[in-house]
Amino acid sequence: MPEWYAACGSGELDAGRAILREVGGLKLALLREGDSIVALSDRCPHAGGSLGRGWVEEGELVCPLHRWRFRLADGRCTTMRGQSVHRFRAERRGEEVWVLV
Repeated sequence: MPEWYAACGSGELDAGRAILREVGGLKLALLREGDSIVALSDRCPHAGGSLGRGWVEEGELVCPLHRWRFRLADGRCTTMRGQSVHRFRAERRGEEVWVLV
């Protein structure tokens, strides 16, 4: 059964840049896009790059290793059809970010 976990302080998230956090035993890439909090699996399916070290361009998280791109809306890869990373439900509660893992 999924559980909610406190992942980070909301002030830790900058627009356009991901951070890496371990949440409920999983490594996640967390970021803020406008008023939304995005939580994606950290590991890029291409070569295992850390998406938590990536950046945002045009609504997509870019892997720093080989520039594969993943839509923030659903985790689908736009570089290689059929690839994706899991998107987790995330929300801001006061000054904390919580993720359902």
